[in-house]
Amino acid sequence: MENGFFTELGFSQRQRLDIEMAALQYCKSKQDATMKATFREAIRMRDEKTAGTILFEGLQAFGPLYPLHLIHTCYDSVCSLYDELSIEPAIRLDTLADIKLWTQTYADSHGLETGLTQVFWIARHLCARILRLGRLQFEPACLKAPFRIYRVEDSARLVTIAEANLACDANGYCTDEEKSSFITTLAEDGLMLQAHVVDGRQGNVAAKPTLFDKAALHCIADATTEVLHLHIPAGERLIGNAVDASLTQAKAFFPAHRVAVCTSWLLDPALSLVADTESNIVQFMERFSKFPVPFQTPQIFERVFGFTATAEDIPQWKATTTLQHAVQRALCEGVTFRTMGGYFLLE
Repeated sequence: MENGFFTELGFSQRQRLDIEMAALQYCKSKQDATMKATFREAIRMRDEKTAGTILFEGLQAFGPLYPLHLIHTCYDSVCSLYDELSIEPAIRLDTLADIKLWTQTYADSHGLETGLTQVFWIARHLCARILRLGRLQFEPACLKAPFRIYRVEDSARLVTIAEANLACDANGYCTDEEKSSFITTLAEDGLMLQAHVVDGRQGNVAAKPTLFDKAALHCIADATTEVLHLHIPAGERLIGNAVDASLTQAKAFFPAHRVAVCTSWLLDPALSLVADTESNIVQFMERFSKFPVPFQTPQIFERVFGFTATAEDIPQWKATTTLQHAVQRALCEGVTFRTMGGYFLLE
């Protein structure tokens, strides 16, 4: 019986046939039956870690078609979970559309073959841990980043400080300890707090600590505080009104959460060097107070040039967009691009 998976998520006829044909092979395996049972229970319990692990094990054992087969088979369990959580169908469909998006991403980079490899990410959607509300996706989870956010008493000013033992390069960005120019320190008692301040515009950490009167500081969030992590699905422009509308929905859906947090190439202050100050991406970037995050390859390379792009590829890349040309020029001029973290208050 059709459970809505193909029609609701908009798979092509070829993708549907690929998944259905593969299922004829998988159903002969005892491992498949065990995985289905475990996967359904993980969905019921909203256990995204187990759900992701099962999808990954199936990917490893049977190939990239298997996760789609497993999700298709258990799609009724996913829909039941959303119903039990009183999440309206429109939000469920918008959220689960990421499955089709990442299936298409796989096809674009694998000769139009059908498959899904972003299994741990998609498991969070299947378990309703991430919800798409308008243009943006939202995920309640602990901040986890090694920073504290304070509001200064009797003002709207926010101060971000780094926790101790964060390795930073000469410019104040995260690096490996053996490459670091300084390691942050933090000292506090009942009256005073001494720590390294984070520049909210550039997202880097001051090399020298600053002394604060603790009585003047009110902690908004630290690594253990549950915040609203914001994710940016591909496919649509970040128009300001659409972002505002999405945030309005998030405030209503998650009224207990005060802080929105994001990690993305779209928070990199260097974007102002390659895009117009009035552009959607720069306006989005400027909503956030920045903080540094560790990364290997800047996310901008894969998102602007393609998921196979590396730093070595960019100078010779056949640029076809204004942003690609601008990034190439900036790299030649010595600009460093970074994946950045950032936050703003939902109040």
